[in-house]
Amino acid sequence: ISDSPDSTCFAPSAFRSRARDSFCRRNDMAGTFTMVSSLTVTPAARGRALLSACALLAACGGEPKTPPAAAAATAAAPRDTALLTPEALASSGVTVSAATRIPWRDAWQLPARLVLDPTSTQALGSIVEGRVTQVRVQAGDRVTRGQVLVTIHSHELTSARNELEQAAAGRAEAENTAQLAATAAARAERLYDAQAGSLADLERARAAKAAAESGRRRAAAEYERASEMVSHLRPPGAIQKGVDPEDVLVRAPFDGVVVARHAEPGAVVTPGASLVTVSRTGQLVLSLSVPEAALSAARVGSEVQFAVPAYPGRAFSARITRVSPALDSMSRTAEVFATVDNRNGELRGEMSAAAEVFGVARDSVVAVPVGAIQDFEGDTVVVTGVRRGTGMLLEAVRVRVGRRAAGMAELIAGVAPGAPVVGTGAAVAKAEILRQRDARAADAEGGAP
Repeated sequence: ISDSPDSTCFAPSAFRSRARDSFCRRNDMAGTFTMVSSLTVTPAARGRALLSACALLAACGGEPKTPPAAAAATAAAPRDTALLTPEALASSGVTVSAATRIPWRDAWQLPARLVLDPTSTQALGSIVEGRVTQVRVQAGDRVTRGQVLVTIHSHELTSARNELEQAAAGRAEAENTAQLAATAAARAERLYDAQAGSLADLERARAAKAAAESGRRRAAAEYERASEMVSHLRPPGAIQKGVDPEDVLVRAPFDGVVVARHAEPGAVVTPGASLVTVSRTGQLVLSLSVPEAALSAARVGSEVQFAVPAYPGRAFSARITRVSPALDSMSRTAEVFATVDNRNGELRGEMSAAAEVFGVARDSVVAVPVGAIQDFEGDTVVVTGVRRGTGMLLEAVRVRVGRRAAGMAELIAGVAPGAPVVGTGAAVAKAEILRQRDARAADAEGGAP
């Protein structure tokens, strides 16, 4: 009811009897009333006019009807649905997968950290007393087996070389002595056989031969020891340019990465002093403290999934290789270690991680990805997507959610197995449902009389 002559009519009570014949005309197709003659109504009579309008509506045939086209559109468009055109579907990134029935495994979320594999890490120390002349690597450098990492000037190398020369001379002398003793023993054997020599001479020759052979073996052993000492102080291998031939060399024991540098040129070191640490980073260890209640899931060979802050949204996996045989008396946790394949080098030692340890598979449940669960005006829903030609019909379906683990959520009610549920882009799909619902509501209000 309004003052506009082209909307609906009102009349004071004095004109009520004439309203049906003179003032209003029923339009059966549109279900509205049209003013055919304007009235001048004073402000004082406006209140009485409003009451009279109610009676006039009754006299003209009842309440206004909704246009059939609008009613059909409302009936064809459920409240919580949206239709994506092919173009909108292509640009939205929405993907659909079936709700599946899977054996459910409980999961425990635990803090963890990545550490270098102790079986693949070596802290290289000084093997002599001396002065560091060069540190040829930095932390993060990749090294190959046998590469010179540190050089140390030490008198021990000079002493070892002198001893090697003496051992070489002693070995040569012992070999000559042994050869002469063998010749003398052979001659004594011939003389004795020809009855030209005594048995005593033969025995003395044999004893001298045995003594000379023992001296030869001692000289050879001393030479081997001196040679090994020189090789220990200056391992054989390629020598990079700029390395002093009189320096002791510390070489990389295997292909790996320098993870720490402890020495600097000019430092005086003693045997055992740390120089550099080298590690194979192709395999790391995930260290977890597992509570007593979750130890049944921490079995050797079990899989562990984890995430690190450096790569948000990505999941990594590890496999348990060791479980501590005893719990910590204070925290009531056990140390668990899992190996991580890191051949691509993305992960680093001492990274923090959020890990999930999974229990034994038990009952079968209907599950969807956790990202498919959405909050919809206070309700928990998933969005289903059904193909309509080249487009897609989206619908928000109310569900009851149970347990969540390993990126999956258990659905207790609301969705049957095999239902097409929007996984990637569920938030976009929900927003599109709300947008189209609001647009329909606005259109309905704009078409109302």
